[in-house]
Amino acid sequence: MRTAPGLLKDGDPWAEHMPAPQRLPADLVEEGHTIPIARVQAMHEGKRRARARRTE
Repeated sequence: MRTAPGLLKDGDPWAEHMPAPQRLPADLVEEGHTIPIARVQAMHEGKRRARARRTE
């Protein structure tokens, strides 16, 4: 870790290998904001049920 700044100098060695930035259409971004977070909700519900079983 201490030698990384000296090896990297002022550049990003991976930048030349990355594709050019892309813009997403606004309607696609908006659609992404409407996706429900059911997976996270289900995870928390599972943890809540497990905790309830342990305390019974």
